[in-house]
Amino acid sequence: MTPWLSVVLFGVAVFGFSWLSPGRPRDDRAEGGSDPAYDRLLEDLESENRELLDAVAKFKQEQDDKVKGLVKQIVELEHQMKSVAEQSAAAAAAATAASAQPVPAPAAQMSAQAVAEPAQPPAAPEPAPSVTVEARMEEEALQPTSIRVRYAELLALHDKGRSVEQIAKTAGMNKGEVQLILQLARREEEQLA
Repeated sequence: MTPWLSVVLFGVAVFGFSWLSPGRPRDDRAEGGSDPAYDRLLEDLESENRELLDAVAKFKQEQDDKVKGLVKQIVELEHQMKSVAEQSAAAAAAATAASAQPVPAPAAQMSAQAVAEPAQPPAAPEPAPSVTVEARMEEEALQPTSIRVRYAELLALHDKGRSVEQIAKTAGMNKGEVQLILQLARREEEQLA
């Protein structure tokens, strides 16, 4: 129940109770002079109460209309979301179907290249690189880069005695990232030692 409605009902109850309860005996003189004022007061109170009740009813109706409008918007948005989800699912299915189909374009490209280029003698084969060079490249690819190499600037700042906050500010990183890199560098040094 709204606060205004509670106040109005309380006022009506007090008024009704005072009107029904037996009062002091009145003089005929006083009764005759207060009757029109009393009636006017009652009429004013009743009209104010009616106006207040009408205002509360109007406010409640406006709120109900707003709620109905919002519910309608929610339902429309849900329908739009479902249609967008269906469209994206259909597009994804079409994309997977298109990617699953074999593409005959390479064969057509090869024939187009054969037509465009006249017969040329095959080029001399390139000399094969030595086996040791290939082995060395594979070893370098397999070896992970060390933390010292990857974060040399950061570790140099740490070696100079800079704090974690200063290093983080200079490198543009978070303090947690700097601490993690420093810990990994320590572990790497311990493993190599």
